[in-house]
Amino acid sequence: MAVTELEKEYKALKKDLERLQSDFSKLTNDTGKAAKQAGDAAQEAGATAYAKLEEEATRLVDALKGAGQSVVEGGEDVVTGVHDQIQERPLVALAAAMGVGLVLGMVIARKR
Repeated sequence: MAVTELEKEYKALKKDLERLQSDFSKLTNDTGKAAKQAGDAAQEAGATAYAKLEEEATRLVDALKGAGQSVVEGGEDVVTGVHDQIQERPLVALAAAMGVGLVLGMVIARKR
């Protein structure tokens, strides 16, 4: 009678062990799937962030190009205006240049 009890206990333990192995196998499989899904999600988030960053960089570069073009056009307008003023009043322009030169010379001479 003791032998049959031991056999029953052995079979029950063996069955429990097989269930544990099966559960562990499923857990391992599920963990692997979860890790893959997390990696895929992270990769997708990274790609999305990169695309947004690239789009923002392109927008900023375009804005800088526009600002640079505005500065160039403004500079050209100033140069054209100065050139026109010199053409219209050469003596006044010469006197102004001499005055600026004199003031700068005095400032530089004082600092030495």
